[in-house]
Amino acid sequence: MQQVLTFYLDDRKRGMAVAGEGIFGRIVTVVQQAGWDVRFRGQSDEVGGEGHHLVYNRAVEGPRCLSLRRCYLEHYYRIEASNDRWDWQVAQTMFQAKTGSEWFQAYWRDRLFKGHEVRRDGYIFMPLQGKLLIRRHFQAQSPLDMIKTTLAADPRRRVVATLHPRESYSAAELAALQGIDRFHLEPGGSMALLAACDYVVTQNSSLALTGFFALKPAVLFARIDFHHVASSVPQVGVDAAFAGVFADQPYARFLHWFFKRQALCEVGEDSAGQVAERLRSHGWPV
Repeated sequence: MQQVLTFYLDDRKRGMAVAGEGIFGRIVTVVQQAGWDVRFRGQSDEVGGEGHHLVYNRAVEGPRCLSLRRCYLEHYYRIEASNDRWDWQVAQTMFQAKTGSEWFQAYWRDRLFKGHEVRRDGYIFMPLQGKLLIRRHFQAQSPLDMIKTTLAADPRRRVVATLHPRESYSAAELAALQGIDRFHLEPGGSMALLAACDYVVTQNSSLALTGFFALKPAVLFARIDFHHVASSVPQVGVDAAFAGVFADQPYARFLHWFFKRQALCEVGEDSAGQVAERLRSHGWPV
């Protein structure tokens, strides 16, 4: 019986898949070469029907459904059994540092921080995300409590925070951020703030991972897939996390491992092989 893949994509990504372009084209090529039939539905269509299913950046539905999601940097992706990054396989995998990989960190630092001087100006950068007043299941504290805890744990530095550009904040949330001593909310300019901070405190914003390219330490208040070289409050508690924030960490080797050895790259001669191996690791017969 012929295997069937239903791929849930918007029109632009579907066009790329049909044309054999990018990660979408790589996946289609791999399964078609294995003899599969490929069908397409809209990115938000309900998952159902025979065969296997691949959604893009949305919750998986059913045992034969996987999620494809971008892995922070251009060209890098993951195929996972969950769309929650803290449940991805890499989050549970032990990081093993190897030498000879520093070029990757230097290359992306120069791209990501182009036009910004990397320095330490004596403040904590805090990229806020959503739902500031509640603690969600993957968080150690609510974002508002995270602010208060950070100021108590580091009584010298001020906190400079930004709001997430794609989040909608209530009047109560915005009011709660007013009048906090040593806390300042900036309207934007995240990369400039990241480049000049001493370290990052956040729930699990990807800006903490970006900061690793500039050797910026991070304290995380939520579970995430890049916790390995950060101070994780869910893992070690508040006191130990802040006490160890400036400990030496192999950021360059971690970044090479995280992207080059754990993620899928849509470019390169081994791209299709990476996709096939990843699908097989999930039990798909390709």
